[in-house]
Amino acid sequence: MAMPDLRTADKTLLAGALQDARDYTISVLDEFAAWTDGVSVEGANSPDPLRVPCLAIINPPLWELGHVAWFMEYWCQRYRGEAAAPRPSRLPDADRWYDSVHVPHDSRWQLDLPDWDTTQRYLDDTLDGALGTLQALPDTDPALYFHRLALFHEDMHDEAFRYTRQTLAWPAPDELGDLPPARDITLPGGEFLMGSSPTGKGFFFDNEKWAYPLRVESFAISMTPVRNSDYLQFVEAGGYRQPHWWSASGQAWLAATGQTMPRYWRNKEGIWQQRRFASWIDLAPAQAAMHVTAHEAEAWCCWAGRRLPSEAEWEYAALHTPNFDWGTQVWEWTASAFAPYPGFSPDPYAEYSAPFFHTHRSVRGGSFATHERMRKPRYRNYYEPQRDDIFVGFRSCKAD
Repeated sequence: MAMPDLRTADKTLLAGALQDARDYTISVLDEFAAWTDGVSVEGANSPDPLRVPCLAIINPPLWELGHVAWFMEYWCQRYRGEAAAPRPSRLPDADRWYDSVHVPHDSRWQLDLPDWDTTQRYLDDTLDGALGTLQALPDTDPALYFHRLALFHEDMHDEAFRYTRQTLAWPAPDELGDLPPARDITLPGGEFLMGSSPTGKGFFFDNEKWAYPLRVESFAISMTPVRNSDYLQFVEAGGYRQPHWWSASGQAWLAATGQTMPRYWRNKEGIWQQRRFASWIDLAPAQAAMHVTAHEAEAWCCWAGRRLPSEAEWEYAALHTPNFDWGTQVWEWTASAFAPYPGFSPDPYAEYSAPFFHTHRSVRGGSFATHERMRKPRYRNYYEPQRDDIFVGFRSCKAD
């Protein structure tokens, strides 16, 4: 049975999805709290979620859990429009702790945060409050906007908890599957509407607004992302030691990092392995290549006589190609900078997209850790091109 489209879901379906997302978040809190209390983790080192290194690519887990609750409370219960001051939080000091716009990243490690029990109560209370306000709303897209926003925001952070586990070598279920060998499909191209239409129903992120006509020329694109076996050939051919395969920014990244293979790969006694969460396992040849930067993706493409798809080509292919395998294994780098569509204007959560235009790269699809309700062919994700800690890979196009 197909999952209902939560972008257009009515209040009943939306309430169930909010409960589902919060149940998962609290299960994460329960697990982290148990580790803090000294509950052993079979087959792994004992993680301590209260003592994690200050890294730019993650948040302190206790802070992130509270932030998820704060975000729902702010937008679903407290926000009254830009001209009015928000209602006070039910948790004193919540704004001082959890407002990500005004709380600098590195300072989150130094805050006097509430403990696990208080954080769980805040998660419970803010969900109850959001469900209460939801009941009083009309079943219209404008009225349900902020509840839908809070749902998808929570889903994003629940995926972030997964890549935090990978970064810190904490245990987690591994849900990657095998991909078939790559094969291209040639698309005729043509004009299509890039982005989401203002005449459509439901929820849209501001960076999807609004659809505009765009023409793509004929192109050939792989039906699947690049696999480990494909990427391994590049590594074993000395790809990381051959600067002519790399762009100028890629060469700078190589010089700065000294990497000779993808993050989380190693060769141990002649056997290629990869770290999946807390465990080193033999490299799975048919699984998607993952944890690679945009620089590495572009270098592989140059070596293979291929190229990354543009964001427009990716969206065109996802919309027009039956059985196009996307959104279940890895996020996918595109060749396009993350930039606003013509006529862009920010939504009330103005910090969602605008601060990241032109410095980040557009990423499409979804990963094995992305909730199904998040996956849409027009949904735009974005990361800095040097990020390789996320569950990201790439597919390629035939070079022109």
